[in-house]
Amino acid sequence: MKTKIFFIVFFSLIALKAQSTLIIGANASLDVQTGADICSDSLSGNVTGNGTFCENPTEVESETDKKLLTEYALEQNYPNPFNPRTVISWQSPVSGHQTLKVYDVLSNEVATIVDEFKSAGTYEADFNAINLPSGVYFYKLQIGNFISTKKMTLIK
Repeated sequence: MKTKIFFIVFFSLIALKAQSTLIIGANASLDVQTGADICSDSLSGNVTGNGTFCENPTEVESETDKKLLTEYALEQNYPNPFNPRTVISWQSPVSGHQTLKVYDVLSNEVATIVDEFKSAGTYEADFNAINLPSGVYFYKLQIGNFISTKKMTLIK
């Protein structure tokens, strides 16, 4: 009998703890799926999705109007043409090892911009081509089996 009471008290404490503050780290986000509820006295961080908030939290910093990431995307760099810096943006709906590399027209790798594990999300990277000659270059994003390549032009 004591064991059952302990579990009831233990689970009651968990339920009480759920009605507290939810803080999401600087590079993390919480995706609330349709049909899911978030119950907390206050929320802060990047909260996305189509779920609902119950108990009317007192502080909510929410980005629920953002589009859910459902597909991979590699955007065109900007500005393009560029001299000598440009920004490359991409998104991934899943976490995984991501590589972003730059190649010349002869398929020689000239730079590795990203080569690390990243969470699902939207990213951008600054590419500085100060040491490269003017010309056409290609940048390739690879995340698992997904590969996408775009062309960019450096004019000095």
